[in-house]
Amino acid sequence: MKRILLILALFIGFLNTSFAGDSPKCKIIIYRENSFYGSAIIYKVFANDSLLTRIKNNSFFVYNCFPGKYTLNINNNPESTIEINAEEGKTYYLRLWINMGFWTSRPELVKMDTELASKRVSIGKMHEISAKDNIYFHLKNRIGMDFGIGVGFNRIGLYPMTNGDTSYISFGGGYSAGLKYGREFNKYLDVAAEVHYQVSMLIPYLNNATTTFERAYVSITPSFILPIKDGENMRFKIGAGYDYYWYNVLDINSSKISAGGYDDIWYYKAASGFHASLHFEMNLGDRWSLNYGLKYYYTSFKYKSSSIRIPLTGNKLLDPSASGIDFIVGINYNF
Repeated sequence: MKRILLILALFIGFLNTSFAGDSPKCKIIIYRENSFYGSAIIYKVFANDSLLTRIKNNSFFVYNCFPGKYTLNINNNPESTIEINAEEGKTYYLRLWINMGFWTSRPELVKMDTELASKRVSIGKMHEISAKDNIYFHLKNRIGMDFGIGVGFNRIGLYPMTNGDTSYISFGGGYSAGLKYGREFNKYLDVAAEVHYQVSMLIPYLNNATTTFERAYVSITPSFILPIKDGENMRFKIGAGYDYYWYNVLDINSSKISAGGYDDIWYYKAASGFHASLHFEMNLGDRWSLNYGLKYYYTSFKYKSSSIRIPLTGNKLLDPSASGIDFIVGINYNF
């Protein structure tokens, strides 16, 4: 009986020794302090050429490892490489920070004093990145809002001014707002559907007359995705597509002008057009992204009806062309 107990004790001791030898005996903690600059960008940290973690703003990751030599860098960039000779029972702290230059900035890893770094991590109330957080799922769908301001290329003079200039209206340009849905079908193809409202006003502004051209339209835009690095954080989208305008109204209020002024509303037929766009898109976190860029568009309208007056033949308002370029900025929720 004693022999059996002795054998069992030796066997249990052997198992404990074996499993203990398989357990990591040192730590490398990578942390990133809270900073507004570059806060939207998530950096990937590699250890010995394998992806270790994705470090967000104001977060840290604990790498439980075995004693040995480790080569770490950011985004597989050799310029950010740092080496750690991890010894048993020790904890090492690496700070990820942004080295800002005159033209560009780059992320770096810096080895920090253990006592000082541990205090910075605890005081900063940083979020600990878990293994679950490191699983990256590229969210292919998005909904959002776009806002734009632009200039129209075809100007129609309406009201002579006392200083010799003319106040004009353009059927392109103005201010716009819209809703959108988009989907990335693969790494290089995106398709978006949008509905927009846009209004153009007199330039220069007049105190005794207003004229606005309002239109609503839907757009379909296939885009080629040009990823920056791996495209996880930033990308360009180059697209072109179709526009359909269905609510097109010219609102004329010039009755206060002494010579020939009147108030009227002119309606235009539904019209088709096209556009081309270039957008830069950047992730603001796991779910949100920001886009901004330029859009060129062209269409033409045909007069349909009015409340009072019928425009005379030769009036440029009968069949105006509408072309312009807008600066667009938008916010998206990704899912």
